[in-house]
Amino acid sequence: MLTASQKQEIYQSLKKEILSVLESEPNRVARMATVACLGAQAFETWFWTGFYVVDETKKAQGIDELVVGPYQGTLGCLRIDFRRGVCGAAARERTTQVVEDVHAFPGHIACDSRSNSEIVVPVFDAKGELIAVFDVDSESYGAFDDTDRVALEDLMQAVFGV
Repeated sequence: MLTASQKQEIYQSLKKEILSVLESEPNRVARMATVACLGAQAFETWFWTGFYVVDETKKAQGIDELVVGPYQGTLGCLRIDFRRGVCGAAARERTTQVVEDVHAFPGHIACDSRSNSEIVVPVFDAKGELIAVFDVDSESYGAFDDTDRVALEDLMQAVFGV
């Protein structure tokens, strides 16, 4: 398990690399794909790394639902209602969810049975609108902590909140 200072170093390097690659790239899907790819490569304990995007068509119909976006890892759930699971909680509450044991989380959706801990960060655009959630799963219990929360919230703001 990495120490907080080791994680911080990795996150600083990751943020610098991502922002460098995305410097003149405005496309949201390309930005998400880059974050998912480089994030998955930076941390060997991340076995699923990616985005669930707010479905704008459903939103226009009054339905709050996420649809799978760019990711790295095994097959993800295709759609997640805001009322279900860790991703739904992050979207609904608009706050980061750090879950040490997903099996103890009420309503957890087991897209992959190997997932034992998870962090889900809401992603906002420059206007403060929720556009997605960034989801990372680990086979290890307690893989994510406040260091991850702070760094990932900062990264999502730097990449998508501009």
